[in-house]
Amino acid sequence: MLKIPFLACFIAFSGLVSAQRVVTLPDCVKLAAEQNLSLRQNAAGVELADKAANQSRLLLLPNLNAGTSYFWNFGYTVDPVTNLPLANNFQANSYQLTAGLNLFSGGNVANTILKSRVDMEVAKMNYQANIENVQFQVIAAYLAVMFAEEQLKVADQKIATTEAQLSDTRKLVMAGAAPEGNVLAIEAQLAQDQLTQIQAQNQVNQTYLDLKLLIQADPNENIQVQYPDVSRFDMVLYAPVPSAQDVIDYAVTHRASIQVFDLQLQSDAYARKIAGAPAYPVLSMFGQLSTNYSSASYPQFGIEALPFNEQIDNNLSEVVGISLQIPLFNNGQVMMSRQNADLQILNTQLNREIAINNLRKTVTQAVNDVIAAQASYNAAQKSFTASESAFDFAEKKFKAGTASAFEYTNALNARAQSQSLLVQAKYDLIFKSKIIDYYLDKPIDF
Repeated sequence: MLKIPFLACFIAFSGLVSAQRVVTLPDCVKLAAEQNLSLRQNAAGVELADKAANQSRLLLLPNLNAGTSYFWNFGYTVDPVTNLPLANNFQANSYQLTAGLNLFSGGNVANTILKSRVDMEVAKMNYQANIENVQFQVIAAYLAVMFAEEQLKVADQKIATTEAQLSDTRKLVMAGAAPEGNVLAIEAQLAQDQLTQIQAQNQVNQTYLDLKLLIQADPNENIQVQYPDVSRFDMVLYAPVPSAQDVIDYAVTHRASIQVFDLQLQSDAYARKIAGAPAYPVLSMFGQLSTNYSSASYPQFGIEALPFNEQIDNNLSEVVGISLQIPLFNNGQVMMSRQNADLQILNTQLNREIAINNLRKTVTQAVNDVIAAQASYNAAQKSFTASESAFDFAEKKFKAGTASAFEYTNALNARAQSQSLLVQAKYDLIFKSKIIDYYLDKPIDF
């Protein structure tokens, strides 16, 4: 009878295990780049900029337009065909086909095309900068999950140790070899450990939720991060720290968040040329083909209007010409446009300097943080080793009856605290090392 429930439980457990998706750091980075909503908006912006660049190139082509009109005339008016005054009512319609080609407009068309190309590169660079920002957020979220899970393991291990000691102490009390107060003290410690475990589990759940939101995964999906090999962790923990100036020099030259300003300055320079284009003459070529019909157009000594087809053929008009527009005064609009363009260039230059200064500050701080984190990690290792030895000694004394329950729990808490600090120091060092890798465009992995 027990076989069916056991089989059902086994199948259900197998289904839960198979439903769990294991993700690596590169997986999360790729998913975030593909699914992140803000990045998808940026991708649409790049596509719009590309279409704008294609549209600007079409300005080199001539324009061609066709038009027609049909109207009724009542009372005294002028016949559009014969140009004679008429007092009777009549109907008329006309047809036009016009074409125009810009020959010269102060470089407005050429500079518009060049600016649109640079604007497309600006959009791409902004997109790349946002990708880098999302990648950095994913690294932080991924490491936060691993740190939270390590803290949960510490809490679980502490509960296991306390439960084992509680069982041994109860045996000693029943045998009369230890006071009953020792049991109460360890039970209180176990309750505190269980509370810590609950808090650690909640933190694990929260960090997983943050990671799922970044990669646009279903919040209810069961995912599990994959831990790298210990050897790869050691490579990160004990990697040499590059100099701050080397990192700054590389980042200023290669980071998209800085390069975008260089491209924006090129776009601003073209915008200034476009702003000054109205001060130059405009030379264009145009052509027109037109004809019309009037119900009041009669042949000599005729009593009926000329046929439609005959009038259309007889009234055909063709015009080809060149137009030159020379600006003499434009209310100071060109001057103001140029000044505004100059201010935009200055603003972009200042923003670039601000971004570089912030980069120098951030990178210098990051390098100093890595050096400090390495020292903290080494100190935490020594502290944990010492607290572990102290706990082993206190545990032996407690079992021998030469140490109180307070001394034992105090040593237990000290070991757990030092272990927690060691885990924290390890992930703090890894995260700060990844900040340096981020600025050096190293692969997003351990």
